[in-house]
Amino acid sequence: MDAALVVLGTGGALPTARRDNTALAFRIGTGGVLIDCPGGVYTKLLRAGVDPTALDAVVLTHAHPDHVYGLVSLVHSLWMVARGAPRAPLPLYAPAAEAGRVRALLALFDLDRRAAFLDHRALPDDPGRPFWERGGHRLHAHTVDHGPPACAVRWDAPGGLRVTYSTDTRPLDALAAFGASSDLFVHEATYASGEEDLAGAGGHSTAGQAGRIAALAGARRLLLVHLGDHANPGRWIADAQREFAGPVEIPEDGAVYPLG
Repeated sequence: MDAALVVLGTGGALPTARRDNTALAFRIGTGGVLIDCPGGVYTKLLRAGVDPTALDAVVLTHAHPDHVYGLVSLVHSLWMVARGAPRAPLPLYAPAAEAGRVRALLALFDLDRRAAFLDHRALPDDPGRPFWERGGHRLHAHTVDHGPPACAVRWDAPGGLRVTYSTDTRPLDALAAFGASSDLFVHEATYASGEEDLAGAGGHSTAGQAGRIAALAGARRLLLVHLGDHANPGRWIADAQREFAGPVEIPEDGAVYPLG
């Protein structure tokens, strides 16, 4: 079955003319799993060859606005497509402590009632236990150090292929073990090396710190995301390369990385 990582957005909390807020999709066939939900996700999925009505799950890594504000629009669009017709439940995962916030957001537009197809679920505390499985594809979650409750996500695909996404976090050595031997290690890099104090104060990482975690993980390839408008791609990549010997990239929004 065709599978790919789709980088729907690569920007930080403040989007730019080139980079929308960070979000990913794990494309599996014509469906897949959406990771985080900023604006315009329905359209971005269609452009990436992912049928939004065929999504197998939606995962919210944490409840900061740039990761959840588009959920209302996505759920409303899915409700409009169904128009009251029965449809399969759509699992919606989030950290347990954020369940109330997510439900309240949907309730503002009466979507907690109308979108009866949503199946609210908590991301597990045990990173060793997959929280979602389909056809040999498995997803795992690991708590990170961002401030609000937040989780990294790992996708284990058939054949041993692996993608790890840090979400917003201070550098966390435990993520190296969680994402060991990842083919693609997707790590936030909101700040440049030398800005460690700023990064730590906001619950974020520098590009160099992202490179160090990827090196500890033995990752094959590092993708830097969650970049602000001040980010200079050449500097960010050079910072990461001082810590990580493998290929380092800053994807463009909409980039697709085939997996098998």
